[in-house]
Amino acid sequence: MPFLTIVGPIVGAVVVAIVTYLTSRPRMRAEVRKLEAESERTIAETTKILSEFRVRSSNVVGDNALPTGWYVTGARPEDYEFGVDTQVFRSGRASAFIQARPGAKEFASLAQAFKADAYRGKRMRLSAMLRTSNVANWAGLWLRVDDALHNVMAFDNTSDARSISGTQSWDRRDVVVDVPEGGASIRIGFILAGEGRVWCDDVEFEEVGLDIPVTRNIQGLREHPENLDFEAGAG
Repeated sequence: MPFLTIVGPIVGAVVVAIVTYLTSRPRMRAEVRKLEAESERTIAETTKILSEFRVRSSNVVGDNALPTGWYVTGARPEDYEFGVDTQVFRSGRASAFIQARPGAKEFASLAQAFKADAYRGKRMRLSAMLRTSNVANWAGLWLRVDDALHNVMAFDNTSDARSISGTQSWDRRDVVVDVPEGGASIRIGFILAGEGRVWCDDVEFEEVGLDIPVTRNIQGLREHPENLDFEAGAG
């Protein structure tokens, strides 16, 4: 009897734990899937906005002059300030920056646009060194190729795992796309979404070999297909 008195509660606790585990697994999986779906939706929405917004220049630059050759664009450029910083830079004597104003929403970008003629049929990489201070949402790079009617032919940005947030020292980010033969214009830029400040320096736009993979939609993908006969059961 003493033995059963001791063992009984232990067995009961184990059974309860097993039942709880088995019944909670579907709920846990559902929560994980929900979080993954929300993350993917956020990235997709950001990508859609960036790939579809029509370039609109802005004269809102605060007390600073824009870097030569660059213009301001974005969903709400009026919520941000832009300029050249001669105190903070990675190399040379200056960097460019985007600074959010209090209550900044959406995103803004410093960008360039140029003809695609010299780059058609090539794999091109946009890279830059970025530094951030108190970035609440994210900062990163983007690259877009349009046809003559301004339809998007190729696009990528670093709003995924390649984005930067918080306060980070200089770090490299890059975007790699194939420029279609029908490409007419190329737009490149760096972006700040939400509060904080981002600096950009040492921008490069260069051709790379086919051994360098394009970066669009490859983050987190498996190397090969799996369970093609559906015999592995449910995930």
